[in-house]
Amino acid sequence: MNILENLQGSLSGFRPKNSQEFVAFQLARRFDDLQRLPRYLLAAHRHPKAVLLNAAKTAQLRYQLNRTPMADLFFEILAEREEGASR
Repeated sequence: MNILENLQGSLSGFRPKNSQEFVAFQLARRFDDLQRLPRYLLAAHRHPKAVLLNAAKTAQLRYQLNRTPMADLFFEILAEREEGASR
């Protein structure tokens, strides 16, 4: 069993414990990106819900323009916001 299979098995029974985890789980599902759920969970702990939802909306708009996967756009937008906040 490789690491990916082990991770997928450990997440198969994932149940959100709080609203942050619920938002992260819903975003991963919405983007059909459950294999990167741990990354969404980290993002949910680092950013307020409003920032996550705004990044998701922006990702949808950018997706319509260039067809890059929405999940990739979502994390790109969060990185842009973090960079802007550190200036």
